[in-house]
Amino acid sequence: MGKQRVTIRDIAQRLGVSPATVSTALTGRRNGVFVSEETKRRVWEVAQELGYPLERLRARGPQLQRVALFCPPRPDSLLISGTVLELSRLLSQQGFRVLVHMSHDRKQACSVAQQLYRRQEVDGVIFVGSRNHPDELAVGEVPCVVVGEVPERVSVWRVGVDNEGGGRLVGEHLWALGHRRVGMVFSEVNPLPSTKRLRGLQQVWQERGAKFPDEWVLRLSSDSESELMEKLPSFIQPKRGRLAFTALFCYNDRLAGMAIKCLRRMGLRVPEDVSVVGFDDAPYAELLDPPLTTVQQPFDQLGALAAQLLEERLSAPPEPPKVLVLPCRLVVRASTASVQ
Repeated sequence: MGKQRVTIRDIAQRLGVSPATVSTALTGRRNGVFVSEETKRRVWEVAQELGYPLERLRARGPQLQRVALFCPPRPDSLLISGTVLELSRLLSQQGFRVLVHMSHDRKQACSVAQQLYRRQEVDGVIFVGSRNHPDELAVGEVPCVVVGEVPERVSVWRVGVDNEGGGRLVGEHLWALGHRRVGMVFSEVNPLPSTKRLRGLQQVWQERGAKFPDEWVLRLSSDSESELMEKLPSFIQPKRGRLAFTALFCYNDRLAGMAIKCLRRMGLRVPEDVSVVGFDDAPYAELLDPPLTTVQQPFDQLGALAAQLLEERLSAPPEPPKVLVLPCRLVVRASTASVQ
């Protein structure tokens, strides 16, 4: 006689749990029960030990049906609006139900995600936008993917862009144009991506034996125009008869546009007196006066990969989280020029 086929009931009996628990752990289908990550891990281990045909699970369609997208209500952010729209379009096209939740409080968003998951209203969540503190990712057993940066020691499925590489592209471009004194407009609202973009810029100076002191960084506690207008003039004002900087690298295109406006009020020309670079390549970047040199992020790819990662997260056995980092591209326009 041939070897008897291993069933879900065999696994359930070995572990002392219900067949519905085993089914949920292996397939991702909720089946009216909640299964912790520890139980899921044990189910997969016993399934492999007993010889359960796991390859059949991977051949099935995706288990993702209901997805919650969590994002801060910042319509000015291209990362937020562009990625959320692309994710919603992709998921809807594939027949998934999409719930969009907006909240300034990222800790509260974690609590909402757990409630939705335990009530079986969603199968997984995608957080759009960087999570700058570990407690902004305290979702327990909820399957999730982050679009953006997370703290270094936080283990989570994630897709993002190479912010440090983008900063390097800006630094190499400005150095090639002869700029040696470059100010960085840093956003404390999003310190993780800001820090990486600054680090990439600084590396260009360090590799060439030049200094990039801390006083070359203008740190903004908000993304409001009023704070930038208040602080930028003293940051760039003439010292020893010349401007403190010949170029500014701004955290994003919105800040870059506001910086151009402020410089013009000061009677300075862009790029003749000060070159300006942004980050994102927002739709309005080429409509600014002058058109903005910026770093382009692949937003369409970010959305598609986030949806793909969440499907993998639900169907995969317990394993180390996957992290995908996409390269950026420098788009050179008229807001940067050689040092006069």
